[in-house]
Amino acid sequence: MTRKDPLPLSEEWTDPDVYVDSLLNFATSSILFRNLCGGVHILDFLTREPDLYTSLLPEDWRNFFDQHDMHDILYLFLREDIRSIGHADQAPPTENGHGQDDENKWKGGLLPPQSLLDYIHDIRRLSLRREFNAPAHYPKEPTIPRRLAVGMKTKKRHEVEYFSRYVDSLTARVSEQRGEDVSHIVDFGSGQNYLGRTLASSPYNKHIIAIERKHEYISGARGMDVSAKLVKKEKVIRRRESLPQRKRSKPSVNPPGEEMQESCDACIDVPKTTADIVNENGNEDENGEFTVINVFRGIDLEPNELAGPQTRNQEKPVAADEEETSLKGAIDYIEHDIQDGYLEPIIKSVIAPDNAEARSDSQRSFAAAITSCNKKPIDARVMVVSLHSCGNLVHHGVRSLVLNPSVVAVAMIGCCYNLMTERLGPATYKLPVLRSLHPRLAETGKAYDPHGFPMSRRLETFSHGSGTGMKLNITARMMAVQAPYNWGKEDSEGFFTRHFYRALLQRILLDREVVPKPTIPASPYDADLDSSGGTALIVGSLRKSAFTSFSAYVHAALAKLIRHPQYGEKIKEKMADISEEEISRYETEYWPAKKNLSVTWSLMAFSAGVVEAIIVVDRWQFLREHSSIKDCWVEPVFEYSESPRNLVVVGVKE
Repeated sequence: MTRKDPLPLSEEWTDPDVYVDSLLNFATSSILFRNLCGGVHILDFLTREPDLYTSLLPEDWRNFFDQHDMHDILYLFLREDIRSIGHADQAPPTENGHGQDDENKWKGGLLPPQSLLDYIHDIRRLSLRREFNAPAHYPKEPTIPRRLAVGMKTKKRHEVEYFSRYVDSLTARVSEQRGEDVSHIVDFGSGQNYLGRTLASSPYNKHIIAIERKHEYISGARGMDVSAKLVKKEKVIRRRESLPQRKRSKPSVNPPGEEMQESCDACIDVPKTTADIVNENGNEDENGEFTVINVFRGIDLEPNELAGPQTRNQEKPVAADEEETSLKGAIDYIEHDIQDGYLEPIIKSVIAPDNAEARSDSQRSFAAAITSCNKKPIDARVMVVSLHSCGNLVHHGVRSLVLNPSVVAVAMIGCCYNLMTERLGPATYKLPVLRSLHPRLAETGKAYDPHGFPMSRRLETFSHGSGTGMKLNITARMMAVQAPYNWGKEDSEGFFTRHFYRALLQRILLDREVVPKPTIPASPYDADLDSSGGTALIVGSLRKSAFTSFSAYVHAALAKLIRHPQYGEKIKEKMADISEEEISRYETEYWPAKKNLSVTWSLMAFSAGVVEAIIVVDRWQFLREHSSIKDCWVEPVFEYSESPRNLVVVGVKE
């Protein structure tokens, strides 16, 4: 390693290996952490006996939470300087074990128990730091021109703004370190290609290979290239007889068979210099693994070609941010469903589009393409980047650095950890199991996907009290995408209310025998998926108006659930006669549990910062385990307040 601080750690840690050991030891030994991150689910909150809150948290924690406002509790988890809080043993004990003088209270109530303060300290010190300090040379104001920013929301513009600068700076560092320029940038999961379009434009002028599996995204991205004035509108040639007849149209003055030109806005998304290097039908190869449907190259245009039509006597003024309108870089669009990190056939098809061998390779089997690419080195030095690719796509991008001779660096920012697969099988529990069986929990836990989590040998072989290997189930990974440090009072109240409504609806469904009473297996993976305990009713998203009251929520949720293909008729039958009085009675009876649920959800989201640290560290650890990697590190690249998934995993090859 060549970097002094390869991970963004708190000041306590001076050795990254000591940190990783502490991280894994805590995550596999703390019963409370394992229950908060994967061992409980909000749907079980009001259906368990004894209730989940009582089973999960120690009594002294619950006594403390009872005396404090929910938002003060959140402040304690996230921002309070816990070193300044006096401990209970510093004051004369009372019957509840706490000192009662004013100096030994917190916010006018009980002091936090020492075990709670210790837990908060552990979560904070093991979570990765997210503070972003923009380099001094970064402009203070946004620099993306309006034509490139079309379609970007504030969050996306911030991400693209800062990550574009970061990638440009990183390519310069890699080029200097290796003594050769980075020739291409591959964008994994390019989507609408906001990042690629920005990097291909001035001042970066990069050659982008945008890989995206959805045809409609590529089509939309190419249309946006035209709107951003990076490529010309195509003038579509149509024969006279193919045009719709107009009333009182005059006879054609063109001789029969002559062609006429007409600009068609619906047909302008294909640039003039399209290079179709594979068959137009986009057939998959015999293995179904390598599909490149079309490659499109952006057009270099002179500024005056993009100025548009002018009136004969008046010149149209050009806005300051519209002066530079030519695409000096290039964009190649690849329609491909990425299944692993091997990219050599795709890269070769881009850098040698006129080569007959490359053209035929893209239509042969994947194995044949690999064989051909391995015969001769590809004259490309590629950096693979990703801005919030989902699930395993980041794993494929990280692996691309060790799988491809032409890839010299990677810079990957992940998100949607719940979409990652599991490589080692289900987690084993030598602790009280507090959650009931859910089909998705068992299904994902038994995936054994070789492309899944964990990537690194270190996490795969880590030995602990419950077995070998670091395992995170889908619930833990889903919690890792929460952003509690961005919660405001209104935001958090909205979260708490939505979760309370869903948990309370589950209680009603249980009482009306729509769903069975949950059974708790010895392990959440041991029960039979076909048993009644495996009933999964997913409400999904609802309109904002559904959360104005519990009654509105119940009616909106039931309107969706009765369309369930398997349980819809049963739900309709059992819930048809529910009255407003009954709905109101449930809300009144269970309302005191809303705060308990809010405390639990907040603890889950706060604790899941350690889950994200485990996932990110695993990707970094995978890179450092390969001798071909000269340098690798993790760092924040934009503001957490704007975009909380702000950690990039970087690797540079020897």
